[in-house]
Amino acid sequence: MKVTEQQIAERYASMSDEELETLDPGKLTPEAAALRADELKRRGRPDSPAQEEARARRERADEATRRKNYGRQLAAVALVAAALLMELVVVRFVHVPQFLLAAVIIVLCGLALYVLRGRR
Repeated sequence: MKVTEQQIAERYASMSDEELETLDPGKLTPEAAALRADELKRRGRPDSPAQEEARARRERADEATRRKNYGRQLAAVALVAAALLMELVVVRFVHVPQFLLAAVIIVLCGLALYVLRGRR
């Protein structure tokens, strides 16, 4: 069963200030953390500067990870496109033995998977 944002907001509204403040925003989903912050602000108890800074650091780290993953995805797509180019275009203009063509395509696709998986 999926929990809706409305259910989370209702749960946070029913919690005491102390219970709400003890929830670690870093362990919540981004939506739940935002709802927690909204509830604290509604009560006039915004996050402490340390919590705000920690949240900002996590958001910057998440953005850096997204950018790195996007770069990996682009590189993987380029490698797969090169494999398709070999299969569909190059063989029409250049005589390449079938075993060599297959090997090149396997290597390009393997590299695409390696790049896409990457190290986190």
